[in-house]
Amino acid sequence: MFRNNLKIAIRNLWKYPAFSGINVLGLAIGISACLVIFLLARFELSYDTFHAEQSKIYRVVSHLGFAGEIYKNNGVSGAAPAAIKQEITGLAHVAPFQLYSVEQVHVPQSSGKIKMFDFRTVDYSPSSIKYIIADPEYFAIFKYNWLAGNAQTALQEPYQVVLSEKQAQTYFGKQKAANYLGKTLTYLDGQDTTTVTVSGIVQDWQQNTDLHFTNFISLATANQNPAWQENLALKQWAGTSSSSQLFVQLTPGTTPAQVARQFPALINRHVPKDEYNNNRSFLLQPLRDIHFNADYGGGYVRLAHRPTLYALMGVAAFLLLIAAINFINLATAQSVQRAKEIGVRKVLGSNRGSLIKQFLSETFVLTLVAVLLAVLLTNPVLVAFSKFLPAGISLPWFSPAVWLFLAAVLVITTLLAGFYPAWVLSAAAPIQSLKGQIATATTRKAYLRKTLIVFQFTISQVFILGTLVVGAQINYLRNQDMGFKQDQIVTFETDWRDQSQKKFVLLNKIRQMPAVAQVSLSHSTPALSGTNTMVFKYLDGKKEISLILHNKSGDENYINLYGIKLLAGRNIRPADTLQELLINEAGARSLGFKQADEAVGKYLLLDQKKLPIVGVISDFNVQSLHKAIEPVFIGSENRYARTFNLKLVTSGKSAAEVKATMAQVEQEFKKLYPDQNFHYTFLDETIAHFYDNEQKTAAIVRLATGLAIFIACLGLLGLVAFTVTQRTKEIGIRKVLGASVTSIVTLLSRDFLKLVLLANVIAWPLAGWFMHQWLQDFAYRTPISWWLFALAGLAAILMALLAVSFQAIKAAVANPVKSLRTE
Repeated sequence: MFRNNLKIAIRNLWKYPAFSGINVLGLAIGISACLVIFLLARFELSYDTFHAEQSKIYRVVSHLGFAGEIYKNNGVSGAAPAAIKQEITGLAHVAPFQLYSVEQVHVPQSSGKIKMFDFRTVDYSPSSIKYIIADPEYFAIFKYNWLAGNAQTALQEPYQVVLSEKQAQTYFGKQKAANYLGKTLTYLDGQDTTTVTVSGIVQDWQQNTDLHFTNFISLATANQNPAWQENLALKQWAGTSSSSQLFVQLTPGTTPAQVARQFPALINRHVPKDEYNNNRSFLLQPLRDIHFNADYGGGYVRLAHRPTLYALMGVAAFLLLIAAINFINLATAQSVQRAKEIGVRKVLGSNRGSLIKQFLSETFVLTLVAVLLAVLLTNPVLVAFSKFLPAGISLPWFSPAVWLFLAAVLVITTLLAGFYPAWVLSAAAPIQSLKGQIATATTRKAYLRKTLIVFQFTISQVFILGTLVVGAQINYLRNQDMGFKQDQIVTFETDWRDQSQKKFVLLNKIRQMPAVAQVSLSHSTPALSGTNTMVFKYLDGKKEISLILHNKSGDENYINLYGIKLLAGRNIRPADTLQELLINEAGARSLGFKQADEAVGKYLLLDQKKLPIVGVISDFNVQSLHKAIEPVFIGSENRYARTFNLKLVTSGKSAAEVKATMAQVEQEFKKLYPDQNFHYTFLDETIAHFYDNEQKTAAIVRLATGLAIFIACLGLLGLVAFTVTQRTKEIGIRKVLGASVTSIVTLLSRDFLKLVLLANVIAWPLAGWFMHQWLQDFAYRTPISWWLFALAGLAAILMALLAVSFQAIKAAVANPVKSLRTE
């Protein structure tokens, strides 16, 4: 029986190619979108889920309360791990590790030569962090397949290192894992060199993980090296560093709350009692939360945005639902053409159940073809949108989960799209069917079909408005005045450890270049994705005010180069260490001054050192426009400055001439820093990267909008086709009586335009609310203007008219004799 149904289904689909083609295309687009989003969601949600006992693994993070604010840090004090291991109960394993920055690795060869690997790179992505200084317990929590060495002993002694298999092959060439043991290599970290011996080889994880480290240096090495102890602050409680990471695994039966309750007492016992530490706390962050929680920053973790992921799942569901609605509209529109077929089948003995099975079989065949087409479309789509997707997403052909998902989509879509038309088409009495009358399906009002069209265009309208608002916000961010100049400014950096005079020699060389209008040496550019803050005190005669200021220190040319206005007082004078300060208007207001000049001449305390405020500058944004302007100070600390800021003379210059100028700068740089890579960036491009997530969101919303509109217009074609079929004789009579093509097109279009207008009325408040919520993430946001709604509505109407006009004009120009010939 099923075989016969399939044969008949294939014949019927072949008989109506336009119907079949539109349905397959609509379903394929919806299913392909679902599959791509499923692959993305599966990829992101799989991070670090493969670890044994992963539900019991937590990262210890810090909250620091100061000046009424809570500062969250994904690290702990250097001394905290040892105390937690000794004093906190309920922990099966305590595994601290330190993130380690390596510039070069030297590997001795049998010939006596040194093979050098330079890892100084412009790649600052989380995945570029490969080195950690780890406690042996790291391998007790995170299980690896050991190819050589032993997890219990590999990191017990100083100057030992465990390498991943691929990293070992990079250093020493491909060979048996056991042959790597005993080999030595030297890490160069600025001026420091550390030679270690390979004590273990582990197999690289194939699963998705944020713990993508490949070099595991024993923590005993740091304990043996006084310089490392000082740099890593291993014995200190006062500071909190995101480089100092701590993971713990709970014992069976222990809850996170039981462990967390012990932290306050531990902090009271060890943390110095002062205003910086009184409000410190430790919390447990679940392992699976790390990949999604932006509260603690990224660091070595490539963060994903869970709400965006869920929103994409919703988009996929809507696209599939819109495609299914198309099928319903087209199937019911086709009912008149198949009325006699249904009547004959009923007269010959078919019951309603067998007819439903037949129509569902047809839906199944269509959906199966759509699924196969969607699978073929998926890889090209992934390639086309690779820059908006995380690296590593692909369609695994032999994954049971993928095929199970496709099977579920096939079944759900078949039932969702096919059941209602099958129910309607099989319900008519044989006499009505043989006369070509299916009362339920052909009623002029067709409330369900009209409701579905309104639903489709409501979703499309929400997507259109989303596209317009997101685009307007990104344009607003890109063009908003941040309080400093961005154009024609190039920046590059020297090694942060370099405190020699070489950078000042380079500074003078650059100043002499005619193509460079201005140059300044600073800590950083005015706006960064990260932060560097310092705590100051101010005595106003009555009380002591504590103030956190962003450090944007630079030389005396800094504010002029960036066009930052000096509102009161004078500019800073050059100095190797901090001697005097400029603060911005926000800083002056935080200290209680109403006028900028009132702050000039006052003193701020930094670790008991009195620093005069010599001037007040205009406000500027130190981070992206997600955040409001915050208090800032600028001071001259030339000894520690390493960022070169160049304002180029670009007027009348070609791109080739600008490149030639930077080549000249690089030549001077290499003379002084021959072992360092030279990399420069244009400041406006750097700031544009602040909004990469918004750019990706805009691209995704544009794609979803295009797909939703296309599928909705296909559905509208279905409803138009149904209406034209029902009103064929009416149209013929109107033409015989003298109606023009224009009047008939208007007659047929009017009802559909009413549906689109109704969809607009429903969509506007929905879209307005969603966009308002999305804009709350920005301190500076574009207004949602009325013209955006008008433009979105006009776009929907024009697209609907385009979809309707084709069928309406076709019906209007048809020969009325043919329309009236058959009763």
